[in-house]
Amino acid sequence: MTPVAGWSGLFDHPDSWAGESAGASLGGLPPSRLWSLQLLNSVVESKDGYTVGHCHRVRDYARYLGEAFGFSGNQLRCLLIAAAFHDIGKIGIVSSILNKVGPLEPFEWQVMYMHPLLGRELWEGAVPGQPEVAEIIHQHHERWDGQGYPRGLAGDEIRIEARILSVVDAYDAMCTDRPYRPALTAAAALDELHAGVGTQFAPEQAAALIDIVEGRSLKAA
Repeated sequence: MTPVAGWSGLFDHPDSWAGESAGASLGGLPPSRLWSLQLLNSVVESKDGYTVGHCHRVRDYARYLGEAFGFSGNQLRCLLIAAAFHDIGKIGIVSSILNKVGPLEPFEWQVMYMHPLLGRELWEGAVPGQPEVAEIIHQHHERWDGQGYPRGLAGDEIRIEARILSVVDAYDAMCTDRPYRPALTAAAALDELHAGVGTQFAPEQAAALIDIVEGRSLKAA
């Protein structure tokens, strides 16, 4: 995806999730364990070709928006790690559901609703010393109005990191081809963001993303 106005420089950050330096950033996680997690991400992408590159873009978007809200240190690091691995739970979702062209049946949605929990459990099993990351992964499909999943959290019950991840994840999904629809135009994606403020998306985080995408502001209030 080509970044829209306001995102220039977003992709200038070096990849920080490879090798021993990434293991250190995950609380001393051995490189072999990290590569195992990265392999799971790669398997997810092989099952769901429409998400190739998705987690990397979401991580980069999350960095930009997190910094706009003043995140630094461990809080920013946890957000970026969760963004990079937020879809890891899709390893447990069959390809016929991930790549279905038509609408999902109710039972198929029930299967899809499991992937944040599966992601949390995978992360907790691999990195028990990073509960914040596990919780952000678990909450990334919650909605501000309480109509999300898997727990139906609402408003401030949702971690601010998960609120950021939710809106940047949705924005990237809108701007890329999916099995059930082609990518939206930048204008149409912005319309969807505006429509979701205060319902799907947390108002402050959605408004900040809209401002950044539209190029009006590079800092959240």
